[in-house]
Amino acid sequence: MTKSQTKKRKLSPYLLVLLSFAGVILLGSFLLTLPLAHKNGLWGSYLDSLFISTSATCVTGLSTYASGLEGELTYFGQAVVLVMIQIGGLGFITIFTFIISLFAKKLQFKDRLFLSQAVNSNTIAGVSKFVKRVILIVLTAETLGFLLGLPVFLNVSQYSTGKAIWVSLFTSVSAFNNAGFDLFGSLSLIRMAENPIVYGLPTWAYYYLCSYIMVLIVIGGISFITIIDLVILRKKPNQWSAFVRIVLITTSVLLVFGFVMFVLTDVTTNHINFFEAAFQSVTLRTAGFATFDQNNLSSAGKAVSCLLMFIGGSPISTAGGIKTTTIFVIVLCLVRFLQRKGIYAFNREYTKSSILKATSLVFLSIFFIVIAFLSIMAIEQHCQNPNELITSENVFFEVFSAFGTVGVTAGITSTLNVGSKVIIIALMFFGRLGPITLFQLFQGDMDREESVHFKRVQTDVIVG
Repeated sequence: MTKSQTKKRKLSPYLLVLLSFAGVILLGSFLLTLPLAHKNGLWGSYLDSLFISTSATCVTGLSTYASGLEGELTYFGQAVVLVMIQIGGLGFITIFTFIISLFAKKLQFKDRLFLSQAVNSNTIAGVSKFVKRVILIVLTAETLGFLLGLPVFLNVSQYSTGKAIWVSLFTSVSAFNNAGFDLFGSLSLIRMAENPIVYGLPTWAYYYLCSYIMVLIVIGGISFITIIDLVILRKKPNQWSAFVRIVLITTSVLLVFGFVMFVLTDVTTNHINFFEAAFQSVTLRTAGFATFDQNNLSSAGKAVSCLLMFIGGSPISTAGGIKTTTIFVIVLCLVRFLQRKGIYAFNREYTKSSILKATSLVFLSIFFIVIAFLSIMAIEQHCQNPNELITSENVFFEVFSAFGTVGVTAGITSTLNVGSKVIIIALMFFGRLGPITLFQLFQGDMDREESVHFKRVQTDVIVG
C-alpha cells in the first residue's frame, strides 16, 4: 500500500460509533466503582461495575447485584445507570447521526446509502431534522410515562415524595429505552405482583403500572422511523413505506404469537395467568421487566422466550435482537422459495444484499450464542461450588437474554463466575452494537467485488 493510499484510509464512522459506546461503558464502570456510588461506602468490584455499565449502555437490564440496583447503589450510582440507559437508547441514534454528519461530505456511496435507509435522507439537513425528531419523541414519551406512573408511586407507602418522583422517572426512562432496570428491589415487579397491598396499593394500581410499562416498551421498540411516519408526519396507511409496514405487521404478529404460545405452554398448566402471559410477550421485546419468577416457566415456555428474545425489536429503535425486519426477510425468502416466486412484498422486491445480510446476521448470531453457551457451561461445571440453578436450560435462557439485550433472568446472573460474566458482557455489547457495525465495516469489500467489470460463471451446488 502506498503512502497516498494510507493517507486516504480513515477511521470508519461506524467504528467510531462502536468506540464511542465502549468509551461510555468504561467511564460508567469507573464511576460505579467509586464509594460514592455504593450504599456501604466501599469501593465496588470493577467486574460488577463493568457488567452493570455494559448492561445499562446496551439497554439490557441484567444485573450482578444480588440486592438489585436499589439495594446496592446510592442515588448517585442510580443516576449514573440512568444516564447510561439514556445514552444507550437515544445515544446510539444521536451519536451515529452526529458522527455521520461529520463525515457527510467524504462518505462513500455505501455510507450514504445506509444513511438514506436509516433516516430517509442523505443530506446533513436531513440528519439534523431526524435527530431533532428523535429527541422530541424520546422526551415526550418519557415525560408522559413519568406522569402516568407518578400517581402510583406517590401512593406507595414505603416511598417518600422525592423517592416516588425518582422511581417514576427511572421507570419511565428504563421502560421506553427497553432497558429493564428498575428500583423495585432484586425481584423486579414480582414482589409487587404477589402482594401489592404490602406497598399500600390496590390491585388495580399494579395492573395499571404494568400496562403503561408495556405501552412504553412497545413504543420504544417499534423504530423511531415508524413513530415519525405515524405520529409526526401523520402518513396515511397507503403512504407507509415498506419498512413501516414490515415493522408494524411483524411486531403485531410476534406480540400475538408470544401471548398465544404462553397461554398454551404455561397458562393452561397454571404456571402463570393471562395478564402475565401478555406482559411476558411484550417484555421479551428486549425490555427485561418481569412480573413472575422466570424459573416458573415450563421448558416449552422458556424455548418460546428464547425465540422472542432472539428476534427482539425493530431497527433504529431502543431494542436489541436480530430485529423484526431480519426475521421478516428470512420468512419471506422461505415462503417465496416454497411458492417458487421472487423475493418481494408490498410492491417491493428485496435486494440480494438485504437477503445476504439477514441470513448472515442470523447464522452469525446463532454461532456466537452457541459458543457463549458452551463456554459458560464449561466454566460453571468446573467451578468448586456449583450453583444448583445453573442448569443448561437456565444458562441457555441467560445467553439469549444477554444477546437480545433483554434482561430477564432465571436468577443466575449474580452467581456466575468471572469468566462467565465476561462472556455475558461481550454478548451484550455485540448484541447491541456489533452486527450493524460489522456489516458496514465489511460492506465496502462486497461493493468492490460487485463493481468488477466481468461476471463469473454461475453454478448450482447440491444441497440437502
